[in-house]
Amino acid sequence: MKNKYTILAILMFSSVMLTAGENKPAINLSAIKYRLVYETFDNGSFDICIINADGTGKKKLTNTKNVHEMHPKVSPDGKLISYLQDTGEGRDRKRDLYVMNIDGSGKKLISKDSREQCWSPDGKFIAFVKSESTRRFSLESWSTKGLFFYNMETGQVREHANKTLEHLYSLGWSPDGKYVTATVLGGMGLKHTNIGIEVNGSRYFKLNVTGCRPEFSPDGSRIGWGRTDFEFNIAKINMNRSVPVLDKDKINFLHVTKGYEVYHLDWSPDGKYIAFSFGPDGEQHVGGTAKGWNICIAEIATGKSAYVTTDGNQNKEPDWIPAGE
Repeated sequence: MKNKYTILAILMFSSVMLTAGENKPAINLSAIKYRLVYETFDNGSFDICIINADGTGKKKLTNTKNVHEMHPKVSPDGKLISYLQDTGEGRDRKRDLYVMNIDGSGKKLISKDSREQCWSPDGKFIAFVKSESTRRFSLESWSTKGLFFYNMETGQVREHANKTLEHLYSLGWSPDGKYVTATVLGGMGLKHTNIGIEVNGSRYFKLNVTGCRPEFSPDGSRIGWGRTDFEFNIAKINMNRSVPVLDKDKINFLHVTKGYEVYHLDWSPDGKYIAFSFGPDGEQHVGGTAKGWNICIAEIATGKSAYVTTDGNQNKEPDWIPAGE
């Protein structure tokens, strides 16, 4: 069984383009109680913004001259945001991992030369990878080495037991806390695939997901990912097996036409929606140029989609905030 929602890019979300003001959104975004954070390019650098699901209440959380602040990830309790900060130019550019409060205050350095972070389900740890080289910076997502865990209580950093891990990006943490997922490109003898990594072991295994950036649903029963640059797939996954098994019955959930891309899928806390980045062909990686990109939301049950942002300011990497925060 397959289900495809094809969106013609020229007409995509036409009901919320507000050209005439007479149309209603494809989905009622104001009924969604969760907010989002995302990265946006404004006044010459990337900053992190917070916004309501219906596009109201937008506020900048960072606004540092000549500094890029990107890739926001909200803690499970909704009180903190981990993010990446870039300083310098060209090969001398540096990327470091920070944490701040949900209102943008209390910025704290977590780890230098680090990237692609994610939170543990209990919020006690942040998993991240190191930049492959500290001497010559690369914007490539896969230019990484190792896997590390930052303890939020003690401030200690532990390296994963498997020291061969490399070229990992787009980290995620399974809701049961047992595995970190990642896309790998050219590392450990693998070409381009997605893997699950034991948090408290040394083993890793293929997820049998073609594409990149796998993301678990909040209850851990499903996984969504970008099969290509222009489509998302969703499938059930059995996490109770010794090696989690992906259901063969995959849903081609969202598909856009040639010349446009969708990236950075993120499930809402109630599992009813996904937020994602959409726009003309661009650079989807952290810090990449993606002019015309916006944050959008799609409803899982219907496949209907709508814009959250409309300014096209290279808006990427959406992440949901739990209700009430």
